[in-house]
Amino acid sequence: MFFLAAFYARRGGMSFSDEDRDFRADSGKKFPLDPGADTEAAFALVIADALRRDFGAVPARVKHIARLTGANPRTVKNWLQAQNGPSGAGLVVLMRHSDAVTEAVLQLADRHEEQHRLRGLRLERSLRGQLLSLLEHLGPE
Repeated sequence: MFFLAAFYARRGGMSFSDEDRDFRADSGKKFPLDPGADTEAAFALVIADALRRDFGAVPARVKHIARLTGANPRTVKNWLQAQNGPSGAGLVVLMRHSDAVTEAVLQLADRHEEQHRLRGLRLERSLRGQLLSLLEHLGPE
């Protein structure tokens, strides 16, 4: 505190001059979340791939995803082109509607055991549906 008071007294006031205002370095560098991995780029690529797998190559997929998430169609196109990834709220909605996106997030988080459990549940659900369908075709005997 004493240092600041002495500095201001020496400058003749409480405000900085233009030459004193540049205290921060403006290098534009960012620290990655995980050293050795570009998390943001990997996130956008993995989510884009998952969206393409689950929603297919249908032209209406952009509108469908936009309706599901409440996002702008241009934003959804950016997700599909891996320009950027969805925000947290958009990601949660996508995970609610897409098993591929859920698996992709688990993969990015290195939660392989959860990913395998989810695949098992999905396979079990599929088999159960096929068995019910088969039983309906066989009829009561």
